[in-house]
Amino acid sequence: MTDVEQIFQAIQGLPVQERLRLIERVVHELADGSVGGSVPREADVAPSMIGLFADDPEGVDAMMEVVRENRRSSTLRDVGEDDAKSSP
Repeated sequence: MTDVEQIFQAIQGLPVQERLRLIERVVHELADGSVGGSVPREADVAPSMIGLFADDPEGVDAMMEVVRENRRSSTLRDVGEDDAKSSP
């Protein structure tokens, strides 16, 4: 049995309120960066929405084409009319 499994079993033996308090403490430590070692923050890993899909550029292209087509065919708003009304 690994150390992690032993720790998990010990945690399972705690009352529910103690488990919740422990989880909250661990989450706060991770969020504050007060843990030893380097824990990558989500913002560091993927600074943009496109970065989340970096491994699937064809999927991003397909999604953007669907978005463009939906905007072209949408009857809910006409971007061209909005631009004409807002210009002086």
